[in-house]
Amino acid sequence: MMCEECGINPAVFRFVTIRNEERTERNLCPACMAKYKRQLPGIDIKNLAGILNHLIDGGREREEVDPETAAITCEQCGMTYGEFKKGGMVGCAKCYDAFREPMTALLQRIHGNTQHAGRVPGGAHSGTSIRMNIDRLKQLLQRAVAAEEYEQAARYRDAIRSLTAQLEQREKNINVPPPERIETGSEGEGGIFHA
Repeated sequence: MMCEECGINPAVFRFVTIRNEERTERNLCPACMAKYKRQLPGIDIKNLAGILNHLIDGGREREEVDPETAAITCEQCGMTYGEFKKGGMVGCAKCYDAFREPMTALLQRIHGNTQHAGRVPGGAHSGTSIRMNIDRLKQLLQRAVAAEEYEQAARYRDAIRSLTAQLEQREKNINVPPPERIETGSEGEGGIFHA
């Protein structure tokens, strides 16, 4: 497919615009896309996180990060929190430790939670899935009590108790020490048995 702007180069990008509920699609080559890129204020086309941040913000100006927080710097890669907020990507694994407090507040604001609440891979032998369900039910319990829905709150409470007992039983079974060896007679007579 050829570029719909210049008609010379092959189209690599599909550029979609929506204005006043009118959708327009154009297939563009990199050179023509660069022309449109210059016309778009505040969007970093090269950076998907920048595009998504712009869409999430609804095109409005981002909230300002106080200078003290923006100056927090990762010791390993040298990235500042201000750079992270602008680009939406951390520089290295140590950034998560360096930016822990402001990132926690950011995640709480965006997702409403700071712990993973998605699916757990199948076959996991840990109680992770049970713990996640307990945490989710505790949140639901708090909401039900706040809304004075006491019957629903009682159901959540009972489910939490059931899952907690199930988790304790699972952990008890996992932490069972191997059976002790009991020697009865000599080994030649088949004398070692496991209790």
